[in-house]
Amino acid sequence: MIAAAFPRLCLAALAIAALFSALGCSGVEASPERIELVGQIDQSRILGHLEDLTALGPRRAGDDAAQKATVALLREKLEGMAFKVSEERWPMIPNSHLLIQLGEETLTADGIYFGANISQSRVVNGYVDALGVRDRFTGYGMEYAQGPAVDQVNVFVTVLGTRYPERVLELSAHHDTVPGTVGANDNTSGVAVLLEVARVLQQQPPECSVRICFFAAEEIGLWGAKEHVKRMQEQDRIDEVFGLINLDTVGLYTDEPNSQVSPARIPFVVWPPTTGNFLTIIGNKGSSDLAHLVEDSADAYIPDLPTYSLAKLGGMMPDAHRSDHAPYWDAGIPAVFLTDTAEFRSDNYHRPQDELSSLHLPKLTMVASLVAAAALEACEKEAEMMDSTSR
Repeated sequence: MIAAAFPRLCLAALAIAALFSALGCSGVEASPERIELVGQIDQSRILGHLEDLTALGPRRAGDDAAQKATVALLREKLEGMAFKVSEERWPMIPNSHLLIQLGEETLTADGIYFGANISQSRVVNGYVDALGVRDRFTGYGMEYAQGPAVDQVNVFVTVLGTRYPERVLELSAHHDTVPGTVGANDNTSGVAVLLEVARVLQQQPPECSVRICFFAAEEIGLWGAKEHVKRMQEQDRIDEVFGLINLDTVGLYTDEPNSQVSPARIPFVVWPPTTGNFLTIIGNKGSSDLAHLVEDSADAYIPDLPTYSLAKLGGMMPDAHRSDHAPYWDAGIPAVFLTDTAEFRSDNYHRPQDELSSLHLPKLTMVASLVAAAALEACEKEAEMMDSTSR
């Protein structure tokens, strides 16, 4: 197993212990009841969600029709599980045309975009590949253009806790994609996992509530998560959330040697495996307890899923802030980021090649099992803490 070849860091033994605590041992022990429940995670159901969502095509935030179709499909699936679905809506106004240079010719891409984010080279090159004009492509740019406002929609369901329903663990995945790709991994993989986790948790609700969040507009600036956190702050509800587990790009795994790169390698501190067959668990200084609980849940319930943990260091790494957990960190809410590391493992990231055929379904199913197990364990520990404070 990967944990044997790449042991988790013991930072307290290092000279930088003043900055980084040693990894804890939460002592998670898999109970027979939870093993049975987690075992009900169904790969065929996850595949069905993946197929239905990718069949919608690209789901970029500025495409009103795609947004409506995505929300309608999520509602249909969740209401089919007997959930009461709620939404958060707010308008955003696209502000830019995407210009693609084909030699002396300038092509204006269909639609109006959110310029500040679309102008990343990987997204533009993916769009060029989708249009089939790679041999003529010489560059790109933006020009101001304003389209009608597009409603962005966060979608929520809640599994009510049996003992402390007012205490909430959130699970999240963004439902939008970049232009030119169906985003099978980014982030249909996360959405499909949470749909299946919602079904299973509903069968045996945990002691605290679990709110499952499908966020909009992540690809143009994490706006769905930002809007949700802002509304909770405005409504004085921020303290009800004791943690978040965020999933983004969790479906690509390979046993090919040297298939994994890293944005940073620091001996004895940050040294991930070089084979991309593991799930990364990322926390920040205030999230390390939750991150340790997730990794210990993996050891206890899903020992065949290799993991690599940065339980506390993520807050210091810019690349670890690139998904919907970041606004939670900013608000002081413990939040853990689960990812296969996206472009550090696969060149499919933000390109048309991010297709369903590239996903590793057995490993993705293990991720779903881990999320369900970690949610149950986190809620149990929160309930124990509530018990101790009420005595």
